Amino acid sequence: MDVANASLLDEATAAAEACQMSYNVHNGKRNKYFCSNSLFPQTIAVIKTKCHALGIDLVIDDVKNFDWDEIKNYSGMIVQNPDNFGSVHDYTDLGKKIKEHKLVFTIIADILGNTIFKTPGAMGADIACGSA
Repeated sequence: MDVANASLLDEATAAAEACQMSYNVHNGKRNKYFCSNSLFPQTIAVIKTKCHALGIDLVIDDVKNFDWDEIKNYSGMIVQNPDNFGSVHDYTDLGKKIKEHKLVFTIIADILGNTIFKTPGAMGADIACGSA
């Protein structure tokens, strides 16, 4: 990643801040945010709380079900690798497609997993967060 920061306490809080940053990048004009349903449940809960407080319309679903027809209403998307089910994904193609539409792409990554898996930056993520 071009910029690194390690100031947040936990993964869930960092993910919620990434959501808010995505919303702020679009000056509140894109009111939807997509959250993969395979994030850790505690992370989804914190993101829900943050979105409720900010009035962001949070969509939680499988990435395969993302509504590409509504993409201009989304400020960003967040996924996790490996996810809550232990699945590892290569989000490179998804990252490219998202960038074409100027969404902010966030990947929650396992820091040790980055030693053997493709890193968030290599998959086109704008924001990477996680726990160590």
